[in-house]
Amino acid sequence: MRRATLSEIHEQPWFPRFLRDLVTDGLQAALIFGRVYHPVAPQLARAIDASGSARVVDLCSGGGGPWEALHPLLESRVRGPLEICLTDKYPNRSAFDRIRDISHGAIVHSADPVDAAAIPPTLTGFRTIFSSFHHFTPDEAVAIMQGAVDQGQGIGIFEGAQRRSRTMIAIFAMPVAALLTAPAIRPFRWARLFWTYLIPVIPFVLWWDGLLSCLRAYSPDEYRELISRLDAPGYTWTIGEARGGFAPAMCVVGCPSARPARAVADAPAADIRASS
Repeated sequence: MRRATLSEIHEQPWFPRFLRDLVTDGLQAALIFGRVYHPVAPQLARAIDASGSARVVDLCSGGGGPWEALHPLLESRVRGPLEICLTDKYPNRSAFDRIRDISHGAIVHSADPVDAAAIPPTLTGFRTIFSSFHHFTPDEAVAIMQGAVDQGQGIGIFEGAQRRSRTMIAIFAMPVAALLTAPAIRPFRWARLFWTYLIPVIPFVLWWDGLLSCLRAYSPDEYRELISRLDAPGYTWTIGEARGGFAPAMCVVGCPSARPARAVADAPAADIRASS
């Protein structure tokens, strides 16, 4: 695979935990500000409905990912109530608590750290992973997908980062988004303003890690290679690209029947461009 294997700053063990939380808060705000994942709502809703699940288990949720804005879009499309369970190996609990409160309990979170490659069998639901799949090596990526298959769960992988010039140029807007959104992020923290405006660590890390994310992202052919390594009889996989937000988002959906995958592939071209 041609993807880079460099580690991002906020992944380093020496990077302070409080700064990591501020960075993930900033990433969440940038994703919502740029509406990066809004276009995936129709096909994700169809996949969730077809899976028969009333819960989404979100992996590597960071500061909450796009869910503050994406959950209302899904609620208007799915059949029946939908619970979102946020999980992370290093949970940003203050961000998770805030999202739980503003969603009136519709978005909850795991009380314990959760490794995306080793989900407890009791944590059932359609699995999603936003903006984080590039963090994993090919072996780890296969383990995440195989884990969903082994437990009979559908999985949706969504990546705004891509190895293409247009996306990498768009990353230069990340520091601007950090400067614009920092005062509005809740809970309010003076530390966020300090590390955004006085010593701009957060804008720099969002920019630098964003570029590395693009270099580390899997291409469609590499996703096909990962899928070919799975023991997944009866699963159907669809690889596509959702357009309409600040930058196109890669979408990879695996389901234990053809119905959810067909719903994604058959979505209007304005929503997604899919390939087999």
